[in-house]
Amino acid sequence: MNYFIVFEVFSVSVFTVEYVYRLWFVVADDRYAGMAHWKARLAYVVKPMALIDLLAIAPFYLSLFFPIDLRYLRLFRLMRLLNLSHHFSGLHVFGAVLKREAAAIAGALLTIIILIVVSACLMFSVENAVRPGHFENIAQAIWWAVVTLTTVGYGDVTPVTFAGKLLAIVIMLLGVGTMALPAGIMAARFTEELQYRREFMRSRVKDALSDGLLDDEESEAIEVLQRELGLTGREVEQLITLERQAMARNHYCTHCGKPVST
Repeated sequence: MNYFIVFEVFSVSVFTVEYVYRLWFVVADDRYAGMAHWKARLAYVVKPMALIDLLAIAPFYLSLFFPIDLRYLRLFRLMRLLNLSHHFSGLHVFGAVLKREAAAIAGALLTIIILIVVSACLMFSVENAVRPGHFENIAQAIWWAVVTLTTVGYGDVTPVTFAGKLLAIVIMLLGVGTMALPAGIMAARFTEELQYRREFMRSRVKDALSDGLLDDEESEAIEVLQRELGLTGREVEQLITLERQAMARNHYCTHCGKPVST
């Protein structure tokens, strides 16, 4: 038995059931309220994530009905990895951070590209006459610049002249800080985003506990908000506990929310 084929059939079956389920029940989504069912489903199908879901399973079914070489469509199977983003709230947070910091990240990437091109051109000018086999064109010089700036250092292409080595030292020092810019921006913003979401959830928990009680409707609303914000159940429970402790310290009853005389 070919276990890869079994896994292929199993994974396609799971993703197919999930896709059909989402497509069928999308009409219950508030975003499509008032629309005809077929229009709501059509609007969902053309959404980017829905297209990814479809591309993840389409090659398997196309290969069953079309006797042609569809091996190039196997690349779309990688879309299944993106399909998993439905089940990992952390990826949603990452996507939100990436979207909000797109301008800053684009600026950092543009700076890196400029540095790579300038470094490659300078190194080509210095080393081309001495090592034409290694720095015989700009493309090879760009390869060296990328490897050097990212501190990978394969060593397949190296400068030999004094000027080339001196230039390489400067490029390496610039690369240490420049290449870390996108990661630093993402890390800082990711931390801020998580903190903002926790504070937002805390304010909602505080409002819900204003009367000292969490009824079923409030608990359900907090649970929905928890999923939307990508927080864990443990984090929300800690926020509820901390808010109740704060009410007790401020002499408010944790059951009814009314001031307690001391």
